[in-house]
Amino acid sequence: MAIQHEDAFETELCEYLAAHGWEYSPNAVGYDKDRALFRDDVFAWLEATQPEQLEKLVKPGGNEASRELGRKQILDQIVAVQTTDTMNTGGTLNVLKTSIGVLNAKFSLFQARPATSLNAKTVERFAANRLRVMRQVVYSTKNTNRIDLVLFVNGIPVATVELKTDFTQSIKDATKQYQFDRLPKDAKTGRAEPLLTFKRGALVHFAASTDEVRMTTFLDGPRTVYLPFNLGNNGAAGNPPNPKGHRTAYLWENIFQRDAFLEILEKFIHLEKTTKTVDGKKVTTERIIFPRYHQWDLVLRLAEQLADQRRAPDG
Repeated sequence: MAIQHEDAFETELCEYLAAHGWEYSPNAVGYDKDRALFRDDVFAWLEATQPEQLEKLVKPGGNEASRELGRKQILDQIVAVQTTDTMNTGGTLNVLKTSIGVLNAKFSLFQARPATSLNAKTVERFAANRLRVMRQVVYSTKNTNRIDLVLFVNGIPVATVELKTDFTQSIKDATKQYQFDRLPKDAKTGRAEPLLTFKRGALVHFAASTDEVRMTTFLDGPRTVYLPFNLGNNGAAGNPPNPKGHRTAYLWENIFQRDAFLEILEKFIHLEKTTKTVDGKKVTTERIIFPRYHQWDLVLRLAEQLADQRRAPDG
């Protein structure tokens, strides 16, 4: 019964996104487990927004072997930047927010919302961002574990989601699944799982039930710490009843709303670095900051109030 409930929950969420600007993959066909990329979206994005750069490596008149070599060089360079282990470069966030060079070509993998509509090309590029939700993703080359949902932007993984229904399981079952079954390193080989590795893989991991949502940006096995991502319920924890559906519908209706999700990537997620002295040596640590729901909502409401004040007539 639990599987049937969860399957219906997944279907409902994904079909909602598919009706609101997301591409929808009901299975993991097309997912590159070795690179943790959805390659078709990478190249669809580049073809739509940077064809002149793409043609430097994937030449229109070339044979398929040479064209595939060019594609491989691009994909491998994306992975190389994601896996660069330095403080100021590397990681999925860096891939999305900066350009990457591949031989004599230069690519961007994301277009932020333009401040104005004056530049038609930038407006078109923003509209061309490809958001995809994929279900039941076998993410590893070393086991057959599946993640319920993976969210991509232009082929780059940005979020994972494990779903549970409160008919049979609670939010704790979803967090435990990450802690004990979704390890960033394979338990037997010790090799990293690209999709689940801090900085290199998805930026945030949501555990969601029909009643509650929690999230983390750092998977660390049993030590993983999850933070609540709820609305609150009359001053108490959790979420208020939703007369139109699940208590947690705000996750996909608000946070995963196409433009809101792109804006969160652009403005709200950042890499925080902290330096402290340990045994006489300076040690720098990093963490990815993803806003809590109330923080995100407050910033939006303040921005809207400022915009209203600017539009108001003098006097």
